[in-house]
Amino acid sequence: MSDEKSNQMTTYEYLLQKYGITLSFEQAGKELGLYWQTVREMCARGDIQARKAGRKWVLTTKALAIYIDEGPHNKIKLPPKNGRYPKIV
Repeated sequence: MSDEKSNQMTTYEYLLQKYGITLSFEQAGKELGLYWQTVREMCARGDIQARKAGRKWVLTTKALAIYIDEGPHNKIKLPPKNGRYPKIV
């Protein structure tokens, strides 16, 4: 009997096979079901790890797979229940 889990492809393996090492915002948007400019804004905010090389963005399949599997890289911190953050001395 073969193990079903061993036959399943990881998100990273799927994206790597489909797009190669890097992908465009358009391709990432298609995978996420979002408009390409939204993906660009997410990269600029740091939600998806991407690098800027001169005037161009480099988005790797690994970074997109991490975002899909684990969620945003920069998790939004909610304020405490009392509405005040602790003092930093």
